[in-house]
Amino acid sequence: MKIVLIFLTLFFSACTTIQPHVSEYRLAPNIQEQEYMAKQCRDKSLKVGQVFSSNTLMSQKMKYIQAEYQESVFTQSKWARTPNKAISDALVKSIRSSALFFNTSTYKSRTKADLLLEADVEKFIQYFKQENEKSYVEVVLTFNLLNTNNSKSLSHSTFTAKIDAGSLDAKGGVIALNLGLSRVLYETNIWLNGVCK
Repeated sequence: MKIVLIFLTLFFSACTTIQPHVSEYRLAPNIQEQEYMAKQCRDKSLKVGQVFSSNTLMSQKMKYIQAEYQESVFTQSKWARTPNKAISDALVKSIRSSALFFNTSTYKSRTKADLLLEADVEKFIQYFKQENEKSYVEVVLTFNLLNTNNSKSLSHSTFTAKIDAGSLDAKGGVIALNLGLSRVLYETNIWLNGVCK
């Protein structure tokens, strides 16, 4: 009987695999509080459209690029939420903090708005260069502000941030991506302030 128990214990322990711990990271950019002077849009409502992005940013997988063309995945790190949704929420939060508009709503809202802001995430990724001795991130977002009555574009602009990663790992990339997104959101509010003058 003891031999059977020992055999079963060894058999089941051999079949189990130990999964490595997977770290989850989130996007939490710093929203800079600033008073904007433009008043032309204070009586207008703005709807932030669903952020357009590649399928890569609609997944919790955390990808990076090596040697210009090779795309790989961090096996022990992932996003807590998909970057696409996190960027969309951060954009709405940032614009609301600017108080440039009477009301700022998400694309899920059923309310009709005077203006529509389209956003396209062109780049949001970590790069490794020089035999993995250097790492940096690039954040590139393009915006188009539309009048919803006639679908006419009022203004459009692209904002870019390139930040060196403090460490050669996923955590260093996440910190740099948060800094880059914070910078782009700040520049977006300055642009909207200029449009509303």
